[in-house]
Amino acid sequence: MDNERTVVLENVSGQPVGLKDTQNRTYRFGVGGRIRISEMSLQDILDYPASKIIFNEGMIKVSNISANTLYKMGLTEKEIKLYLGDEYNAVVIAEEITEEPEEEEIIKIEEPIIKEKEEVEAPTVEAPAKKPATKKTTTTAKKKTSSKKK
Repeated sequence: MDNERTVVLENVSGQPVGLKDTQNRTYRFGVGGRIRISEMSLQDILDYPASKIIFNEGMIKVSNISANTLYKMGLTEKEIKLYLGDEYNAVVIAEEITEEPEEEEIIKIEEPIIKEKEEVEAPTVEAPAKKPATKKTTTTAKKKTSSKKK
C-alpha cells in the first residue's frame, strides 16, 4: 500500500473549499490553499460523490500524479484533463511491449509400448495323494445305570 504523500491538491477557486472522502475525513482549503495527500486518499476523495462534484466544477486542481494513475482510478479522459489542468498529458492506455519472442519448445509425448500379454500357465502344484478315507465305526456302549429307589 502506497501511503506516501506525493499528490498535491490546490484550491484554484476564489472561495474556501471543503472535501470529504469515503473514510469520513474532511479536507479544508482556504483561498489558494494546498495540501499533500497519498494516491489512496485521492481515490477515497474521488469516490465520494460530493467531493467529485467540486473537482468537476474546476475548483480543485491535482498535481504530481500521472494521467495513467488517474485513469486507473476510473476517471474519464475528460475528467483527467479537467483535474490536471496544464499538467495534462494524453493517457497512454496500453504501453508498447518490447520483448523478444521466445523459442517455442516442442514437447514430444512418447506413448508407452504395450506388449501383448502372453498367457502364462500357472504352475501346478501337486498335492500328495490322500489315502482313501475309511469310516470308523465307533461303538459306544450305553451305560446302564440303575437307579436305586430309597
